[in-house]
Amino acid sequence: MYLKTVGFFSLLCLSVLLIGCAALFSVQEWSDNYSLMDGVQSTTPQAIDGNLNTIGEAVFPGSTVGMSPASEVVITLPEKKKIRRIVVYSDNIVEFDVFVSKDSISTDRNWTLIKEIKNARKNPTTVSVLAPFPTDRVRLRVIKTSDDAAKSREFTSKNIGFIRASNRRALGRFQEIELYGYKTSEQVEVDQQTDQREQELDDLLNSE
Repeated sequence: MYLKTVGFFSLLCLSVLLIGCAALFSVQEWSDNYSLMDGVQSTTPQAIDGNLNTIGEAVFPGSTVGMSPASEVVITLPEKKKIRRIVVYSDNIVEFDVFVSKDSISTDRNWTLIKEIKNARKNPTTVSVLAPFPTDRVRLRVIKTSDDAAKSREFTSKNIGFIRASNRRALGRFQEIELYGYKTSEQVEVDQQTDQREQELDDLLNSE
């Protein structure tokens, strides 16, 4: 009797565990692109317009001091989200860093580095991230582009005899920057109900 009871509860616990895991994986679907939400702002607007045919350049931050600053793009969401994946469309970015903001105050102290991409030669580049907290500000800092060497040569040829030659950074170019999280269980359920209603409507139309 004791062995039967232990076996029953073991089986019950295993079933609960399996059901819980199934539920967990079923809700981990990608959300809609947060960059296309109403109210999203970007220092490079072309990077969040949903059009791969438009190209925008990153900007040099006004507070940067030095001969060759890193250009960057800052995207501000209307509400905080947990970022799980970033898809970057660019034809010249080779290396970049990803930061998220701890709060809505724009200072260097409030940025947390969450990813360093050393080789982004594919277009698009998909970055898997796990922001340690919900954030409403994402910053991509361009460390290296495929145009840097040409930029350095151009700068040197124009300034020979006036300033010592040095490495220069070209501006990063972005077609799109897409931000994704996971759908909640409620969003998944709504989507499933919508798909079911659309399928029923299609079946009804096809039967006429």
